Amino acid sequence: MRNVISFRPATADDRAFVDALLHATMHEYVEATWPGNEEAQRHYYDINRFNFANTRIIQVDGKDVGRISTTVFSDHIFIDEIHIAPEYQHRGIGRQAIEQVVKEAREMRLPITATILIVNRPSQGLFLGMGFKVMEEKDHRFHIKYMPT
Repeated sequence: MRNVISFRPATADDRAFVDALLHATMHEYVEATWPGNEEAQRHYYDINRFNFANTRIIQVDGKDVGRISTTVFSDHIFIDEIHIAPEYQHRGIGRQAIEQVVKEAREMRLPITATILIVNRPSQGLFLGMGFKVMEEKDHRFHIKYMPT
């Protein structure tokens, strides 16, 4: 059964939820990418810090289960972050959130870009399975792009 999601704008009060979500969903991949390098790991979390201005909280039945952050540029939309709470993963929630961004990109006639840590195979499967293409491999990341029709 597919969960029906909704979005609400993030507020400054969501910081603890989003910070915990980032660590819960990414610590395995961050440690695998930079094993034993605490400085590099800390840098990853610093550059992926919560910004409520470009973040929407993903909800299922009114419960906060994830977040998606996007930045709209003049020539593309960048998916900064998408994180789904571990207990809600593999239920189509991330796909629905990305589908919403695809819909917005179509309306604006803009491509979508994102980056994925190379070791994060579940995210690769999700994005590549939705038609995103790897454009470049750089700094432990795949840089991907989607061209809405």
